[in-house]
Amino acid sequence: MAGASTALTRPAVTHQFLAGLEGVRHLPADGPFVLVANHSSFADHLVLDAVLDALRDTRTSYLTKAEAFVHPVRSRWTHGMGGIPVDRDRPGKELLAAVDGVFADRGALVVYPEGTRGQGWPLLPFKDGAFRFAVRAGVPVVPVAMWGAQHVLPKGASLPRNARVRVVFGAPLPDDTALPRPQRVKALVEAARDALELLVDTARTEPGPRRRRQAALELVRRAEAVTETMLSHTDRLSPERRVQQARLLITLARRTDPAVLARADDPVGADARVLAARLTGLRALKAPAPLRPALLRSVRRGAEEVLAEHPDHLMARYLLGRWYLLMPRFLGGDRRQALEHLRHAARLGAHDTRYAMAYAEALIAVGHHGEAAGQLRDVLDAPAPDPRTADRRRRAEAHYQQLAGAGAGPTTPRG
Repeated sequence: MAGASTALTRPAVTHQFLAGLEGVRHLPADGPFVLVANHSSFADHLVLDAVLDALRDTRTSYLTKAEAFVHPVRSRWTHGMGGIPVDRDRPGKELLAAVDGVFADRGALVVYPEGTRGQGWPLLPFKDGAFRFAVRAGVPVVPVAMWGAQHVLPKGASLPRNARVRVVFGAPLPDDTALPRPQRVKALVEAARDALELLVDTARTEPGPRRRRQAALELVRRAEAVTETMLSHTDRLSPERRVQQARLLITLARRTDPAVLARADDPVGADARVLAARLTGLRALKAPAPLRPALLRSVRRGAEEVLAEHPDHLMARYLLGRWYLLMPRFLGGDRRQALEHLRHAARLGAHDTRYAMAYAEALIAVGHHGEAAGQLRDVLDAPAPDPRTADRRRRAEAHYQQLAGAGAGPTTPRG
């Protein structure tokens, strides 16, 4: 990831300048790749760094002209942004070693194939360095277009201007590995130019409702995946970092399509509102005690608003059921309400043992031990292919043995 010196600039840059983010389904969630972008402004670095920080776990590095490292202050800023110095006349072994290090760390290497800042359109001639790096390392090349950055920090400007940037990712470029290396590089250059011309044209065109909605849906799904990764028991990053990522992705989804995500009656908006409520609940667990009641009321309100429009929304049912189960009575907790919502969730989510487990715990809380034992058997009989479900299975077995000792079921669970 880029250096700590930019950590405070990312949210501000994203919120201030980004008008929309599209095509995130094309961006690898993990693993090394080369990102080739059009280049019209120093703001390109800031925008891409903010976006990739929300979408990726590993560092982002940028090939940067060696002259940017001469002045001490600018050199420090460029290093902090993940800049790798390039002598454009005589690139040497140090450059190859630095690029190899980025790929070994599963990072993203951003290269502007135009080689210098242009006017935004038309594109300048492409250089082939980015594609040589990709072929040499055997990593994919993903194109991305930005439009509007040239108005944020145009050539000659020292302070950013009030403008909006739209970012559009494209699919990884086709790469015929059967070709000899020179022809393979040449084919990638041509494919990249064709792709970026189309993407820039897309980025500079105001999107219609369908395009905005699709982009917002992809961002919501990415935020959900980030949240599930956080809960997987195998995550490399801290929960605080994951919550920050997911909240930023929801913010980007709202910015990309504010009309849809403001409505609980829209399925995409419903998913986003429930996820925002989940993230607020996670935030409440870490918040100072005086702030928790307001945050927890927000969790309940968000789930209830979605259920008013979508009675069969699985995660809203689960979230509200867990809320009623875990909250003390004087703050609104109600085990009977928890039972109703979690029963509904277990029926809707029969494919996932988390819902059966939550329902079983609610049944135990209200003393329905026989029915709870049946739900726990379902958890025990299901596959446990990952650490999270394996942990859930261990909890289910402990509950089951306790109930069996109390005469609620057979002493040996099935499976």
